Amino acid sequence: MGDFQQFVTDATARLSTMSRGELYVVGDGLDRDSLWLTFLDSFPAGTNLRFRERSAYDCSTCRGFIKHFGNVVEIHDGRVRTVWSGVSASDPVFSVVAAALDEFVLSLPLSTIFRSTQAQYGTKTTRTLRDGQVEVWHHLHGRVEKRHRIEDVGAAQGNFNAAVQVFQRGLAELAQHALDTIVDLIDDNILYRGTEHRRAVTEFRSLQNRWTQATDRRAFVFANAMNPAARFRNTVIGTLVQDLSAGVDLEQAVRSFETKVAPQNYQRPRALITPAMVKAAMKTIDELGIEESLQRRFARLSDVSVTNVLWVDNDTQPRMKDGIAGLLMQAATTRSAGAGLREAKPEEIPVVSFMKDILPAAATIDLWVANSHEPHLVSLTTGRHPAAPRLFTWDNDFGWSYNGNVTDSIKEKVKRAGGNVTGKLRVSLSWFNHDDLDLHVFEPNGDHIWYQDKRNKLDVDMNAGGTLSREPVENVTWTDRVPDGEYRIEVNQYRKRDSTDVGFVIETESNGKIEHYSYERAVGHKETVEVGRMTVAGGVITAFRPGKGMQPGSASKELWGITTEQFVPVSTIMYSPNYFDDSEVGNRHYFFILKGCVNDQPTRGIYNEFLRGDLQPHRKVFEVLGDRTKCEPSPDQLSGLGFSSTVRSSVIAKVTMTGGRRRLISIQF
Repeated sequence: MGDFQQFVTDATARLSTMSRGELYVVGDGLDRDSLWLTFLDSFPAGTNLRFRERSAYDCSTCRGFIKHFGNVVEIHDGRVRTVWSGVSASDPVFSVVAAALDEFVLSLPLSTIFRSTQAQYGTKTTRTLRDGQVEVWHHLHGRVEKRHRIEDVGAAQGNFNAAVQVFQRGLAELAQHALDTIVDLIDDNILYRGTEHRRAVTEFRSLQNRWTQATDRRAFVFANAMNPAARFRNTVIGTLVQDLSAGVDLEQAVRSFETKVAPQNYQRPRALITPAMVKAAMKTIDELGIEESLQRRFARLSDVSVTNVLWVDNDTQPRMKDGIAGLLMQAATTRSAGAGLREAKPEEIPVVSFMKDILPAAATIDLWVANSHEPHLVSLTTGRHPAAPRLFTWDNDFGWSYNGNVTDSIKEKVKRAGGNVTGKLRVSLSWFNHDDLDLHVFEPNGDHIWYQDKRNKLDVDMNAGGTLSREPVENVTWTDRVPDGEYRIEVNQYRKRDSTDVGFVIETESNGKIEHYSYERAVGHKETVEVGRMTVAGGVITAFRPGKGMQPGSASKELWGITTEQFVPVSTIMYSPNYFDDSEVGNRHYFFILKGCVNDQPTRGIYNEFLRGDLQPHRKVFEVLGDRTKCEPSPDQLSGLGFSSTVRSSVIAKVTMTGGRRRLISIQF
């Protein structure tokens, strides 16, 4: 006879361990009595003899356990494992019983997810009275963990089975080449709102790759069926992949997708290119001999002629293409900041006057690089082959590329949304998806400013309904009296719609000083986040205590190798290449090349706006070429801040004149 009590202990422990994860059942339509008969028939001869009316282990309590838990399995490291795996391995009797049950259960196909309405199957012990003696009997028993209990088992299993079917069909029907094509369209920014779907596409593609390599594909499907990506086939982006997998023409498939997701008046900014278009463009490229011209790189200082440099720092002179002849600056001076200069009010000078009156006598120049200047980061590019024909409308091979993937400042967003940014005190909320976040401000006297009681202070409330934006803001401004005391600021998630681009930023402004506080986690449905407590004295913010999870957002950060919110030395100042050599083609830009500024991302060297006239008929192909022939990062590049003559902006410069005088100037563009 074996040790049945140890068998019970092992089986109970095994079930408890399995229950920490997801549980499944095998044997669709299985006759549960077959499990019980397998148990009884598996005992070695002479180990389950008749006891009173039935055999020793023919127990109705244990029978209930085996019928309900006997075919429950887990999926561990891609393999199906049963309740009986390894149970009583050292026992000569019950190791045989467990092995027989294990073999039988593993022979059955995965059926569905395990759910139960009951909390317990079987009883740990029972007691009987025989001849005046109490007998204690041990039984197989198990508890159903809360995560596996549900009132409507049929509905839960039906939902799971539907998810399995959708996942299985997607894995089998969606072609790898179609998924790769969609990722390329998204990365090339061709697909309307494609970036919203990129994660779904790549996650499903990853699952499909793992599925093809799985030892037990059915187990893989079950283990991942509840992953949101498993329902990819039935999503709007999934229908696009279906079409491509079925052989639908790329242009037709994308147009069908766009009719589902795009507004009626949407026009895709970048058309798809066809083989015929590529063939025609390549014919022109070959005829003009400009294939080498398409190879681009970051420009170096040694590429630029001295005649196209407006100003250069002394330390930079030896690196110039044409030496130092003709340069205006004759002497170097110290770079010390100067007492009180940092706090002084800068002189406002138009850029034309700065170039004419200040630059010729400047010995050193440092720019205050603010976080808000991130969109102004710019790199100069050129061709890899200097002798190759030019691509652009001006007579040189230089181009430029801005860091264009950054949204406008919160203040500018509020202005565009119709909010007031000129009051004495302002608190603005900005977020990045279709969620409906609400800004709540409690004044020192307890007055509550929010969308239901705006008190003539809350003037922007976006994503509440109707048109949704991915650059929403809310704004509270005090234009007249600003009560002194402590303000409490909160953000509430009124309606959660998105799971991407989560978090938000709070911007405060008083007395001309702007501060940011960011929350980088998702805000749950109906969740309220305490942004912080703001102290105001004399109408000015004197202190701000951020709430839990809030991070100061106006602190300096590393961008392109430089640190923001501080002065950075300027090495070179020049116009944009379309104004080199006395050319005047299009809008003029002013480039301030900064020491140590290095763009660490592959950057476009070709833009359609730059192309010469005979290449314009092939704009669609060149749009793709611009993305596919990016300049690889290099350490000796020309990068810094750029400002267009047609866009109002400003930057603060600390200038040391050749005579030693120091000036703080706000250059106005």
